[in-house]
Amino acid sequence: MKLFHNRRQEFEKLTWPFGRDLFRLAHWRLGNLQDAEDVVQETYLRAFRSFHTFQSGTNVKGWMTRILLNVVNDTLKKRIRQPDLLTIEDDCDELVSLQDHSATTRDPEVQLIEREIRPDLLDALQRLPISLLNPLLLRELEDMTYAEIAAVLGIPSGTVMSRLFRARRVIRDRLTNNAQEIVKPEVADHEMQ
Repeated sequence: MKLFHNRRQEFEKLTWPFGRDLFRLAHWRLGNLQDAEDVVQETYLRAFRSFHTFQSGTNVKGWMTRILLNVVNDTLKKRIRQPDLLTIEDDCDELVSLQDHSATTRDPEVQLIEREIRPDLLDALQRLPISLLNPLLLRELEDMTYAEIAAVLGIPSGTVMSRLFRARRVIRDRLTNNAQEIVKPEVADHEMQ
């Protein structure tokens, strides 16, 4: 029993500081607060179950992030296989009530992030393929180095750099195109007057 207690304490000491970072990444990937919480919980559960395989001295954050990304991918695959069975009309009042309660009890940091992100940027990020999105989020959101991203994703550093370049270019192009589409109707309206 003491061995289990020591193992749990060591696990918590090593992994607990990364909970907020893991949650933020899960929330970005899934776009849903409850799903992000579930994914982080499952990540910690899987990490604890395989903690005996963790090699002391290696990158704990990278190890936890890799597990999180696997859980996120599993969750997204389940969404595709099992779309939500609840329709909008079903229990609409209950859903609104739960949503209102959730909005008032959410973490202030999450609320701030949701308000600050531009809708066009969020749309451009959500349309990125996972192969480009993951390195971009790990670099920009988690502030990981190229080497850390390469270790987490299991790809060479050069691939990380090229994917980051391509992701940034795609985002820039989409944002530029959106801005041009917004300006065109305004110009047309002005010319008609």
